[in-house]
Amino acid sequence: MKSFLGVAAALTLLAGEASAHYIFQQISVAGKQYGIFEGVRKHTNGNSPVIDLSSSDLACNKGAIASTDTIVLDAKAGDEIVFSLDTAVYHQGPLSIHMSRAPGSVQGYDGSDGWRKLYDIGPSFTGGQATWPLSQKYSWKLPTCLPDGEYLLRIQNLGIHNPYPAGIPQFYISCAQLKITGGSGSADSWEQPLQIPGVFKESDPGYTANIYDPNFKSYVVPGGEVNPESTPRFQLRPPHPSTGNLRVTSTCTSTNTAIESHGHHTSQYIRTDGRLCAPLWLVPHHDATTLCDSTRTVNGADIPDDAILAHGLDGSTAF
Repeated sequence: MKSFLGVAAALTLLAGEASAHYIFQQISVAGKQYGIFEGVRKHTNGNSPVIDLSSSDLACNKGAIASTDTIVLDAKAGDEIVFSLDTAVYHQGPLSIHMSRAPGSVQGYDGSDGWRKLYDIGPSFTGGQATWPLSQKYSWKLPTCLPDGEYLLRIQNLGIHNPYPAGIPQFYISCAQLKITGGSGSADSWEQPLQIPGVFKESDPGYTANIYDPNFKSYVVPGGEVNPESTPRFQLRPPHPSTGNLRVTSTCTSTNTAIESHGHHTSQYIRTDGRLCAPLWLVPHHDATTLCDSTRTVNGADIPDDAILAHGLDGSTAF
């Protein structure tokens, strides 16, 4: 089963560190690859990072201003996106994907209406060692529940290879411009709660982390919560096994966790952010892409097989 992260690292990996940095410069939408900086705002920062947490450059990079110089690419909700670099990422650190819906034309928009984080890719830990997503291509699918409109699509690698405060973490950023149609969401319900700059803080554990510390065995990606749209929209109640509904029988682990089935097929917990145990989603009979369907309030009645449930932060379960 696919992860909610929906992100597949590309085949090309860089084993050693080179002398240059890297640039997110090319995008593919639904299998159609565009030219270098075609649909991607061309910045004036070369392959250098942004390091000032208060700078407006943190949104789309230095010089990547709103203008008609960059075309807007057509995309449909649910399309696969592939973002490519000139050379593979080699600085250890997480990758994050944000989107910001423009109030009108995205060509005249700077992201000031706010952002929503869709995905994080942090490290995996094996035997106390961290493995980072160092690739030359990153792919994921647009959520199907996006409202139609024009968007900035922001991709970011945060290099934390020079630990703060002796070193300064480095943001490698680009923004693409998309016109999205076919989504099931409405503009009235769409929220963009994150501000860039503003959401990244010098006090963030994911910003100050020292990857060379022998005690570095966990990591929280900075920059806000993943996909606030995943927040349950139905009532959270304690489990009621007597109703015949699904209920939790296992605690959260680092992998998908099976749950007990009461009159329904056994389902699994799916981690939505790749790093925390909550919120977790139960998705009977569905791939993780059905996260957008979480609009039901059942209030104690039997849950249909196509329902999506949430496991609350307090250990409650959605019924």
